[in-house]
Formats: sequence, C-alpha cells, structure tokens
Amino acid sequence: MPIFASPASMTIRLPKVFVNFDQPPNSEISKIALIGSPNVGKSTIVNDLVKSTISIVSVRPHTTRERIKAVLTQDNKQTVFYDTPGVVPEKNLSRLNRELVTASWKALEDADHLLVVMDCNKLLKHSVVTESYIFQRLEKLEKAIPATLVFNKMDLVKGQEDKIQEIAATYNNQYPHFVKTIFTSAQSPKVGIQELRSHILSLTQPGPWLYPATQKTDQSDLSRVEDMIRSELYAVLKLPYFVKQVNVGWTELEGNILRIDQNLVVERPGMKKIIVGTDGVVIRDLTIKARQDISRALGRRVMLNLQVKVKKSRKV
Repeated sequence: MPIFASPASMTIRLPKVFVNFDQPPNSEISKIALIGSPNVGKSTIVNDLVKSTISIVSVRPHTTRERIKAVLTQDNKQTVFYDTPGVVPEKNLSRLNRELVTASWKALEDADHLLVVMDCNKLLKHSVVTESYIFQRLEKLEKAIPATLVFNKMDLVKGQEDKIQEIAATYNNQYPHFVKTIFTSAQSPKVGIQELRSHILSLTQPGPWLYPATQKTDQSDLSRVEDMIRSELYAVLKLPYFVKQVNVGWTELEGNILRIDQNLVVERPGMKKIIVGTDGVVIRDLTIKARQDISRALGRRVMLNLQVKVKKSRKV
C-alpha cells in the first residue's frame, strides 16, 4: 500500500450540498449572524452551541477569515449560525483584506436575527472603538433585524458584575431592536451558554430545514481539517498568516482509519526552522494536537502527517 494514494477528491474539497433529506412536517428554521470585534469569543460560543468544533479558535485576531456556517438542530427546530470575521472599522481597510472587513456585514443580508457579542473585560477598560463603529453601522441598516446582546467573558470580570450591568443597559439602548441581553462565559465553567441555546431555539419560525438533522456545518471535510491545523499553528507559534497548506494525501485505510498528508509551505528556510523546532519537537507536538482535534471533529481515527516545505523561488 502506498504512503498516500492521491490528494483529497473534489467531494472532500467542496462545501457539502444536501437535497431531499428527511425532516419533520412541522419543521422550523432560523438564521443567525454573529457580529463583534475580533477575539470577542464568537467562534467559541458557536462551537459550544452546536457542541462541535466548527469554527477555528485562537488568541490571534482574524483567525476566522470567512463566513462559516454552523448548524444546531433540536427536535423540529433548526438554527443556522453565520460565524463571521471580527468587525474592523473601515479606516483599517488599508491594513486588511477588503473581504475580511466587509464579510460580517454581508452575513446580515441572509440573517433574520443577530447575536451582537461583546467582551466584558474589554468594555471595563474602555477600549470600545470597534464597538462604537458596530453600533453606528447597526443604526444605518436598511432593514430592522431583531437582535440579542451577548456579554461574553464574564469569568474575567468577577466582582464587577454590577458595573457590567450598567454598561449593558447603555448599549441596550443604542439599538432599538434588541429582544434580550444574556451574560456568558465560554470558558469552563460555562456560564449562560444553555440559556443562550434555549433562547436561540425559541426564535425559530415555521419553514423547511436547510440541512439534515445530523449535520453540523456545510464546510468541506478538507476545509475543517485545514482550519484545525491552522488553529494549532497559531496557538503554538503565534504566526501571522504566511503558512500555506497543500493537501497531498487523503487515504482511506482499513479499520475506518483516515490518513491525511498535508504540506505546510513557507516563504523562507528560517520559517521552516521555527515550525519544525529543535529535533522536530514543535512540529511533532503540533501534529499530535491537530490529529486529536481532527479525530474528534470527524468522529473517526485519523493518522496525520505534516511536512514543512520551503516555497521554491521563481527563476528570473
């Protein structure tokens, strides 16, 4: 048997499409977009709500680079979440990709409800430039979209809950379409996540589901794998976004084992040394953690092989 047969097929690479799947006759649906500043905890909240690792989580800002759909289904109710990149003011357009700047607001076109997520710890420090921009944009929306105000990271403001309540009242008055305010902590012990899940499920309206009951996302399997590898890259190395991933093997083995071979392509030899580490310690630890994440997400045993390559320079 070869080490790997061939790269991932188009079925593995493309977003999942579902037609003619089973759903209850009294099905209900809602579409919810999450918006907030970078690193406010949107992705962690989404993962907790659907009880699966869908969105990449990292201490680095802008690790969610595009809109990601996650799906919560319970009984006859289905909610589709649009987890979006962190909102950045338009004045930062020169430093960031235009798509990254506008992606959050494009998601609102498909949503019938908003989760406006705020960082309690950041609010106490009066670091609210992005938050002010968000509410200015909300005021200018062409259609009134009902919303829920979520104050996250309550675990970081113990003893200052009264102050957060005062801040919450101020923001609640800045957008007339808030229907509820919920205080959460996505870190253990979880606070408010079950309350938020119950509230979200109460927002569904009669309509056909978009996904089968067992589906958690429309992301392709390869996209999910690459996100989880990227998450570990950021967590371990705190790298900017200069590592390109290339899938070179997606092989089904006996015993329902999946082998994934992935190249990590960097610009310079020095970058390779950082990722590989002394005696390969860094890349080995990174591979172990990513493999565990991928195995949990795909629900099967996974063998992961990561190779660091230096991009070949073009000859003039």
